[in-house]
Amino acid sequence: MSAEGTGMASLSRLALLLLSTHAACAQYVVSARAGTIHYLSGEVSVDEQPVRSTPLKFPMLQEGQVLRTGNGRAEVLLGPGVFLRPGERGALRMLDTSLENAQAELQQGTALVEVVEMPRGSDIHVVARPTRTGFKGIGLHRFEVGAGSNELRVLGGHAEVLAADRTVEAGRGTVVRVGDTVSISKFDPRRKDALHQWAARRSYLLYSSNPEARSRRTNWEVTVVTPTTNKLGLTTDQDRVFVSNRDFGVMFYSKALTRASAGSELPAR
Repeated sequence: MSAEGTGMASLSRLALLLLSTHAACAQYVVSARAGTIHYLSGEVSVDEQPVRSTPLKFPMLQEGQVLRTGNGRAEVLLGPGVFLRPGERGALRMLDTSLENAQAELQQGTALVEVVEMPRGSDIHVVARPTRTGFKGIGLHRFEVGAGSNELRVLGGHAEVLAADRTVEAGRGTVVRVGDTVSISKFDPRRKDALHQWAARRSYLLYSSNPEARSRRTNWEVTVVTPTTNKLGLTTDQDRVFVSNRDFGVMFYSKALTRASAGSELPAR
């Protein structure tokens, strides 16, 4: 069997094993297709019908269906470890829900695509007319779609943008703007808005909620700060665990993680 065939078979066997958190609980969602609405908050609809989710029910987008966010946000799975998070007043249409060739079209608004794992045999794309973007490995990508133009900002990783008869390779810190022409420039990745902060928190919760998630998601880094001793010889604090993500540009202090749960081999500071 060819390498491609082996990858496809492996992907089919894997199905879609993804972690979900609801409040303080974690559970697994198993699906053979992309398009699972993994999480939502606020006003979200599919084909003009309001969407509701529960800890045990995760709605699925079918091919051709359009998800819209009014004052809400959503998290849609495009594959094992690929999270598409549209912000408020956005519109997203599923073009292909197969794991081997998952495709979603961002029709309006802003969305972040976080890739924490790209399985072998998959070919995932986000369409923002007239572009089609694929992803190469772990990374974070921000799409903006407005009237007559769109742009992609690569906050981490690497993307390949196809626009008309041109292919643009975009790495970290690159913005690709497509209107009447295609332009490429640099941007300041330190700028963050409410959607960025929300997506970072979602990513962190998925990482910290379960040991298996921590073993698979490598775009978060853990630092353990050891206790200090004051002048009286008394320990003033316990180990403090900080979790950072270069792509999101954030760091969280975690009360849930300990040195043992984060990994005893981690270096101390």
